[in-house]
Amino acid sequence: MKQYHYSDGVNSYGPISLEELRTKNINPDTLIWTEELVTWKKAKEIPELQDLFGNISNPPPPSQFGGTQHYSGQSQQGNTQNFQRPPKTYLLESILTTIFCCWPLGIPSIIYASRVEKKFYAGDIAGAEEDSANAKKWMIINLIACVVLWIAYFGFFGLAIFGGLINGY
Repeated sequence: MKQYHYSDGVNSYGPISLEELRTKNINPDTLIWTEELVTWKKAKEIPELQDLFGNISNPPPPSQFGGTQHYSGQSQQGNTQNFQRPPKTYLLESILTTIFCCWPLGIPSIIYASRVEKKFYAGDIAGAEEDSANAKKWMIINLIACVVLWIAYFGFFGLAIFGGLINGY
């Protein structure tokens, strides 16, 4: 059975069935998401919800060559919603800093980065933004720790070599 999620712009609710969704107080601009959708869409753009709102949505433009036209509806959405793109994941940066820097501090960054898109597409926009910020924070902590460790490493061995040169070793 197909499961739906809907959002009031702040919180998301679901999964619920189509019958349950019809009982909710949704309007044509309520954001809806299912596993089949790439991003959130307005309720008026979901074919199975058309009967709830009457004929208020714009029909797809007619094909100039006749026949069936495939219409995605993305041009109607434009950039008017903040829900078009997930926050930056920092996954690549997290992996690289983990490999080349301090791996124990890179692991939290990778974990947070891997959860960003999953939370975003499940409707938890605030959670996705929080995980993105945490991934960035742990990546920066990893970089700073790496720089500090390298400075300490070269400082310690630099002093040892300098001391050996002074003593004639």
